Amino acid sequence: MTSRWRYQTYLAVFLTLLSIYLLIPSVLNFGAVRERAEKQGEELPWYYSLFPEKQINLGLDLQGGIYLELEVNVDEALVHRSDIIVGELERFLKDKGVTYQRVAVIPKTSILEIFLNKAEDLGVLRNHVRDIYGNSLKELESPPVVSLRLTAQGEEAAVAKYQEVLAWAKGQPKILEVDRFQDVVQFLPAKAGEAEDVAAAALAQFGADLERYQPPAALFLAQSEDYQARLKDETLKQAVETIRNRIDRHGVAEPDIRRLGDNRVVVELPGVSDPDRAIGLVKRAGKLEFKLVDETIPQAQVQTLVEQARSDNKLPSGFSEEVVVKLNEALKGKLPADSEIAFEIAYDPVTKKIAGGTPYLLKRKVEVSGEMIRNAQVSVQNNEPYVSLSFDPAGTKAFADLTAANVGKQLAIILDGTVSKAPQIKSAIPSGEAQITLGFGDYQALLREAEDLVVVLREGALPASLKEATKTVIGPSLGKSSIDRGFKATLLAAAVVMVFMAFYYKWSGVLADFAVVLNVLFIFGALTLFGATLTLPGVAAIVLTIGMAVDANVVILERIKEELAAGKTVKAAVDAGYSNAIRAVLDANITTFLSGVVLYQFGTGPVRGFAVTLMIGILTTLYSAVVITRLVYD
Repeated sequence: MTSRWRYQTYLAVFLTLLSIYLLIPSVLNFGAVRERAEKQGEELPWYYSLFPEKQINLGLDLQGGIYLELEVNVDEALVHRSDIIVGELERFLKDKGVTYQRVAVIPKTSILEIFLNKAEDLGVLRNHVRDIYGNSLKELESPPVVSLRLTAQGEEAAVAKYQEVLAWAKGQPKILEVDRFQDVVQFLPAKAGEAEDVAAAALAQFGADLERYQPPAALFLAQSEDYQARLKDETLKQAVETIRNRIDRHGVAEPDIRRLGDNRVVVELPGVSDPDRAIGLVKRAGKLEFKLVDETIPQAQVQTLVEQARSDNKLPSGFSEEVVVKLNEALKGKLPADSEIAFEIAYDPVTKKIAGGTPYLLKRKVEVSGEMIRNAQVSVQNNEPYVSLSFDPAGTKAFADLTAANVGKQLAIILDGTVSKAPQIKSAIPSGEAQITLGFGDYQALLREAEDLVVVLREGALPASLKEATKTVIGPSLGKSSIDRGFKATLLAAAVVMVFMAFYYKWSGVLADFAVVLNVLFIFGALTLFGATLTLPGVAAIVLTIGMAVDANVVILERIKEELAAGKTVKAAVDAGYSNAIRAVLDANITTFLSGVVLYQFGTGPVRGFAVTLMIGILTTLYSAVVITRLVYD
């Protein structure tokens, strides 16, 4: 035997032993034994340390789990970015000593409006916007809203007239939204270019009760199209990354999280034991805000207004985001401008169901946000878990300034639109620390909730809210059934082919069968080594690969038979058979491999699983059919 064939023999033996070594943990299910030992505090047998911890990763369809398609509200991210810009512009104007009437985002848009008290300050503001935001923001030539002043004297009369305006506007198709600040009512036209029509209709309807309002200096800024496109792309990327980080902390093995189209994220979580908890962790916005309580209306009156709005508008008694939005819409005109209703929800300690909710009137302005958090951790006091927060330097300063300027007032801590608590500020808090309590109930349940909240806060809020578009929960029993059926199908296919090969080609057929067995062994070994995921389509790819392997062996054996029939010796027939068959074998397998590359590049989910297994199978087929069988013949 030449040194070349000696080395090839050593390589074949090495690959066979390596594949067996890699597959032992999967065949003997070391993972389940390790998990059980960790839970029960037992020691593993000594030989477990000799083998790798890796096992074959089974896909969602084989071991059960969750498949989610989540729709990302990218438009919400645009509004959120405008809110951030508002805060930055307010700080700039205050630092420069520039007085202003209003810096806000126009409702139902991402457009910023700035009303200054002096026209000469516009130049300073324009220069700042150009220096900081460049081409990201563009100045609108004409106002996108119609501003009219209420002429009624006194707040009570102004509120009454504003309610009349709201009632009238609801029946006007050209009016998309109505808002109020101070004594100014703003109308947002449904279409660009209809502002003058809206103004004329409102003035004609209310006569002397409304008059045109022109601020001393006004600036309207809109996000450029390129900037919005970048923001939407960043929003999807950030959503994928945030979800991935949360899932990694949750400890799910081999999750598949990816973009789908322009506004969706696909999440596949195989082997999840608690689907509801995992889904909650993925979808939770994690939006933490600190807002001041608006104390211009007494708490008892706020409660009365909410109950009356529910009754008058036939709203359900729940506290979902949709209900709260409708409540605020119904109370528009009855609440102070730039204020909103939010609820602190109480839970029954026994049933864990919602027992009621306390409404708070909050100022819309976010004083401190979760983006300023440096760290969050679970703490326990009096046997009650809670989440302790610490802010970064900017957040510490903002929190200190906020508490120092509002001693004696209530500060609401809002998490995902719900008030966690609203304590009274007793003194300035320069330490930059805060707490989120979780109420009363089962200790372990509260601890899990605190741990999940810490994961969400540490990894940051989602850049936009997520809406569940598709959800499929595959139970472990269904996954086991898929494995059993797939294994039986593979075994049956292999058995039929191998029996036929042995019957038709005698000892050469047995050799081909041996090559097919090694081929399957190499496939599973490679899947384990590279951490690839085996899916049900992947099982189909293995069955297809078996067929391809048999096809390669048949081509070679038929060529050898032809050479023997031509009168050549066995050695000469084998040499000629392999030489003549190699082109056909390579052509078929390379073509199939390229098809697998295309499927992997453009496919998703199960198609990719099929492609990966197919490509691995093609490579092992070529090696087992061309190299290993030739070694045995030689």
